[in-house]
Amino acid sequence: MAPFTARGVSLSRAPLAIDDFSNMKYIALLTFCALFAGCAFNPQTANIAPTVAVMASSEGRGVTVGVRVVDERPSKSLGRRGTAYGAAAEITAAQDIATIVQKEIIEGLKKKGFSALDYSDSANPKLSVEVRLLEYSTSQGFWTSGVNIKAALKAIAVKSGKTYEKMYRTDKEERVVVVPTAETNEKWINDALTEVLRQLLDDHGLIAFLAEEKG
Repeated sequence: MAPFTARGVSLSRAPLAIDDFSNMKYIALLTFCALFAGCAFNPQTANIAPTVAVMASSEGRGVTVGVRVVDERPSKSLGRRGTAYGAAAEITAAQDIATIVQKEIIEGLKKKGFSALDYSDSANPKLSVEVRLLEYSTSQGFWTSGVNIKAALKAIAVKSGKTYEKMYRTDKEERVVVVPTAETNEKWINDALTEVLRQLLDDHGLIAFLAEEKG
């Protein structure tokens, strides 16, 4: 049967035009994904800037607390960006993480009514915080990939011969279709650090221990 025509124009190629359009969209999608995947091979330096919201209070009753933070992570690397073929470029921190964490804790304690300052042997009470983990890792799936961000802090408070210890952790997974941008990675890393800092500063047991009268 001859192809149907309208005003002398054959419509037999119309399905082919639709196929061509679909192919163009597919090629565009592949190009888009390839561009993002290429970013994963660029090393990233993340700006560490947690944002902890602390409500002002008088819980600390003006007690002076000496604070120090030590980076006890097994590796100073934050992890590696990922692709469909596995781990790619390294992610490192632009700043000293222990310094950033100590600044946030001192500021948070001040908002709670403490007179918080840098650690000294004569301080009583003392608060030592260990950065145990701040890690970014990836995993591959069939349709999506996983990005896992973990963070952990350990607080050790000492006052008049008594000790209070507690671990604060977070472990979150994000599912992604394309490789996350550097900005997205940075946000997720800071969100994890913010969460463990929030847990520490919201720990009523720790705050009460530091604020109680010396026995």
